[in-house]
Amino acid sequence: MFRFESWAVLFLLIPVIFLIWWLVKQNRAGREGIRFSGFLMDLVPVSPREYLFRVAAWFPLVALVLMVLALARPQLGKLYERQDIKGIDIVLCLDISSSMKAMDLKPNRFQVAKETLLSFVDGRPYDRMGYIPFSAYAITRCPLTTDHKMLKQLIADTKLGSIEDGTAIGMAIATAVNRLRKSKAKSKVIILATDGMNNRGNIDPRSAAELAEALGIRIYADGVGTTGYAEMPQPGPFGTVRTVKVLVQIDENMLKEITGKTGGAYFRATNAEKLKAIYSIIDRMEKTKIEVKKFALWRDIYSYFLWSALALMLGFFFVREIVLRVKQ
Repeated sequence: MFRFESWAVLFLLIPVIFLIWWLVKQNRAGREGIRFSGFLMDLVPVSPREYLFRVAAWFPLVALVLMVLALARPQLGKLYERQDIKGIDIVLCLDISSSMKAMDLKPNRFQVAKETLLSFVDGRPYDRMGYIPFSAYAITRCPLTTDHKMLKQLIADTKLGSIEDGTAIGMAIATAVNRLRKSKAKSKVIILATDGMNNRGNIDPRSAAELAEALGIRIYADGVGTTGYAEMPQPGPFGTVRTVKVLVQIDENMLKEITGKTGGAYFRATNAEKLKAIYSIIDRMEKTKIEVKKFALWRDIYSYFLWSALALMLGFFFVREIVLRVKQ
């Protein structure tokens, strides 16, 4: 960016331009004489000496313009943005029990839930996030961090069967609460994705939700799976895999109760599109506050104009007194 800090000084260019116009007019008037002879004189080639004199005569006038521009304080600037970000602390809890192998969501519940989590992380670059997979118990794979590249890698590397089978929803919530209890963020959120009922762990989901409520932590829960029966791959004889139908059992009443108690919400995802839509809804409900302040840093460059003016004046005197040796 470019500007003149003292732009009002540029009005001095008006008399300077008038002066240049007047000098040019006077010079032409002195050279004109008779029209016919003036016409013939224009046909005579200009000698190098005269050409140099005519060019050098402009040096003081251009130098005067440059000095006026320097007085106006020309500046170069660069625009900067400063973002005042008040992010949200979010802990993602993902059920990795064996029932997540069910194929009512294609290719299966676990894969769809994992890919949706990765997309959700991509959409919230300014928030601190943690990750807790759970089954018979919950483990913290990633504490709260802004290193989303590492977080996504840990989510992508998660495998079914890496934890003893079961569904410890209460333990998952309690572990997430423990990660958020010292957070100073204005908004603290737990997002829980599960397809079952709490059947493991020594902490009841309702008790864990009470801890979350006391600390001002909101819980959002996603029930992953269709209603009725769902196809589930099971190991068969001689290393084969067979498909069986299992009853979908999601404790929706409990999930609605714990989310409602903490000011969150419960959603049911019966297909991949609905699950993605649910995370989009959560994304809109939990907004990160970003204030963008723009400012510019300016640097004075008037010295370039002054040095150029000085060079022109020195060039004028050099050409006049030394090269052409003009006599007064």
